[in-house]
Amino acid sequence: MSEMGPTMPPEVEAYFVNLFAEAGRLGGSIGGGGAGARGGARGGAIGARMARSKVYQRDGLAPGTADEVVQRVAAAFPKAMELSAADRLRLAVPIGLTGLQHVVADLIFGPAPADQPGVPVRLLCYGKEGLLSRNPTAKTTDKLWSVIAEPS
Repeated sequence: MSEMGPTMPPEVEAYFVNLFAEAGRLGGSIGGGGAGARGGARGGAIGARMARSKVYQRDGLAPGTADEVVQRVAAAFPKAMELSAADRLRLAVPIGLTGLQHVVADLIFGPAPADQPGVPVRLLCYGKEGLLSRNPTAKTTDKLWSVIAEPS
């Protein structure tokens, strides 16, 4: 029996629906005034629900402490925005030329092992992709992991 991989949490799905709806509202208001804004927001939300959800995971031991890992990620992705999450660091990373598309990344730190330097990290990246998006979630996951796993 095959094991299911990680799935997109409902709060991340809601973030993407709101993000797409806001982009649709903005586009609709430019093209069609008030009615266009409402229709654009509705269309954006529908589009977000229909877009394919992608989830990628990386696990490993990162050099340094959890704070050092967070500092490296913040330096490499200065436009990343922190989102609320209970037991993890959750970031929305803007991608693309305009930064309107986002990838949401969860960093989950484990307890530091006594016999090895470093900290265990699980990276989960979530994205919504269409037919022409060229795998931005996978590329962003790889970039994030290279920053996390490599010492500065």
